[in-house]
Amino acid sequence: MKLDEIKSLLDKVGEEYIEDLKDFLRQPSISARGEGVDACASMLREFMEKAGFRVEVWRMKDANPVVYGELYSSSSKTILLYGHYDVQPPEPLEEWSSPPFEAVESNGKITARGAADSKSNVMAIVKAVESYSKLGLAPSVNIKVLFEGEEEIGSPNLSRYVEAYKDRLKADAAICFDGGLDPKGRPELWLGLKGMLYVELRCRTARVDAHSSLAPLIENAAWRLIQALNTLRSPDGSILIDGWYDDVRVPTEDDLKLLEEVDYETLLAGLKSHFNLDKFLCGVERVEAVKKLLFQPTCNIAGINAGYTGPGVKTVLPRDAYVKIDFRLVYDQNPYKLLENLKKHLKAKGFEDIEVKALNFLEPSKTPPSAPIVRAVSIAASEVYQSKPQIYPNSPGSGPDYLFTKRLGLNSVWTGCAPPLSNAHAPNEYTTRDAFLKGILFVSSIMENYGCIEY
Repeated sequence: MKLDEIKSLLDKVGEEYIEDLKDFLRQPSISARGEGVDACASMLREFMEKAGFRVEVWRMKDANPVVYGELYSSSSKTILLYGHYDVQPPEPLEEWSSPPFEAVESNGKITARGAADSKSNVMAIVKAVESYSKLGLAPSVNIKVLFEGEEEIGSPNLSRYVEAYKDRLKADAAICFDGGLDPKGRPELWLGLKGMLYVELRCRTARVDAHSSLAPLIENAAWRLIQALNTLRSPDGSILIDGWYDDVRVPTEDDLKLLEEVDYETLLAGLKSHFNLDKFLCGVERVEAVKKLLFQPTCNIAGINAGYTGPGVKTVLPRDAYVKIDFRLVYDQNPYKLLENLKKHLKAKGFEDIEVKALNFLEPSKTPPSAPIVRAVSIAASEVYQSKPQIYPNSPGSGPDYLFTKRLGLNSVWTGCAPPLSNAHAPNEYTTRDAFLKGILFVSSIMENYGCIEY
């Protein structure tokens, strides 16, 4: 069996693969400020060519490059594998136990920005293919890979790439390898992602900041913005904008059946432990907490800024205030339609002076549990991790999955090999040797199982 041969190979070359991963992690690729992105794309191309891919680097104006690869076998089936090589900014630097781009290995952890999200996932795909090449074997499916460099800033240009190269991206199914394991070390499979509308609201009430003694006469931009924000969301998280829920699709029987089969108690307990929580918002628990997490739209303040926040005292009345908000959306909500609802809402509430700037749009996605790719990934997860995978009908997170399900018409599974609660987007992000090497086996097993499934 090919998987047994790959497992034996990893015993011999696993150290080589881990050193390659560390080199990859040492190359910054911070899409939020463009740091190291081109160099990282070039490095990834070299790793892929070494693995046996035929590689192209696609470029567009005002966009980070996409690294694309193909490897054909005698199969009639093709899998498109998606990942991203860009990472989040590492700040706050003072909270890291070691520099974020040194990939220090200590106490069983490889600590670096991107270690879990998502360079270890990218390298697991690359090294799975390289393992076939080293063994002189061919995967049981044709493989196409698409690695973007803008996922961490909302994939603003991936739709342009997909539209321009949609003929090259034809496949039978997609795997978005950008996830990980649950707190018990079981693979999580997400059969859909939430969408997103990301906006900035900005308020200006005067030409310059004023002395705070003038507060009886001059409107404070911070207070005005707060008053506007209070009209958007109730304390229990419900969104108060007219028409916001009009297109929300209620969970199907298949969705609810999947929830009955997952260990959501472990998921919820892991969240409470990791974030040191006594309870969730409004005291919601058990399956109702999971339903809220997966099936309800959200309105989240990501950041807010106004006035003086430095040391000591400064009595100032700020002329400017702004806030960044991410609205997570569920199937079938449309971020473009909801942007107009937001603008109408503010105007109707008397806040027409508040500027609304849209920064990102992502549509929600969905794949049916009966899809062959779901079966293949589920079987592969059980083989490699010796435990039943946790299959969720939807993810609370967002990503460009809709480009594969809606634009390319593919069923898609979002999964990956990052270790549980791995500090993604936070200081001391990490992966482990075992998580990475098992990820290589996981990718290999997915390819073999999908190649064997009849449909």
